[in-house]
Amino acid sequence: MVVIPPPGGVVSELEEAVRISQRKTTVRLPQAFARDMVGTPPAPPLSAVMQGRGEMRLKVLLTTLMMATAPPHNIKVRPAELASMLGLREPGTAGVRRVNEAFKSLEALGLVRRDRQPGYVPNTAILNPDGSRGEWDDTKLEAGYITLPIGLWKRGWIVPLSGRAIALLVLLREATGGRKDNTGWIPGPRKRQYGLSEDFWADATTDLIAAGLLDVEAKTYKAQGEPRRRNLYRLHHHRLDQFDPGSAPTGVYNGI
Repeated sequence: MVVIPPPGGVVSELEEAVRISQRKTTVRLPQAFARDMVGTPPAPPLSAVMQGRGEMRLKVLLTTLMMATAPPHNIKVRPAELASMLGLREPGTAGVRRVNEAFKSLEALGLVRRDRQPGYVPNTAILNPDGSRGEWDDTKLEAGYITLPIGLWKRGWIVPLSGRAIALLVLLREATGGRKDNTGWIPGPRKRQYGLSEDFWADATTDLIAAGLLDVEAKTYKAQGEPRRRNLYRLHHHRLDQFDPGSAPTGVYNGI
């Protein structure tokens, strides 16, 4: 995937949305949005969002969450505004349809609630991203929550990145959260807790590497006294704040 910078007007709209939100550093998500450590089989909300044509659902959800800053995380936003800031073609017509379809799916998943009245801008409430369908209050998050750099929106990355690349960014922020070197192993049992296919991992990894946001290197470690090789993921999430889309150095893949 080649990362092509979005038009300057789109970036300006995203910058304005960030300014109004008053967010300075990150957007927070609960760990359970990405990783299901209870269900059999695991079914975290992120994997449900990504089923089928999940890209628009994920971008609409995360962008609405970014704008809906304080509890109870409600915001009035026109679908045409979202379509425009996400760089959709024909934002006033076809773009509106795509945004509304995404919201309809997110409502069915219990991740948003929309109150619509004729003649008024819809009021959209972000529900708990853990899938519980309860009210959302990110001030009550427990340790282990996921953070996404505000540069994902402020510098326009949300537009050219594929949905699977953004989803993998969320997963790797969960996997590497708290580590200063931003690296992490993804052993098989943990990977299954994310509920996404091997094809997803392969394609999303390719996309994040091409964007310059990820390196993958095979490393040898010992398990029960036997040497084994496993991919080590090194996430360059700080580049979202440091670079414009398409300008970051390409990532490196030396994995297995």
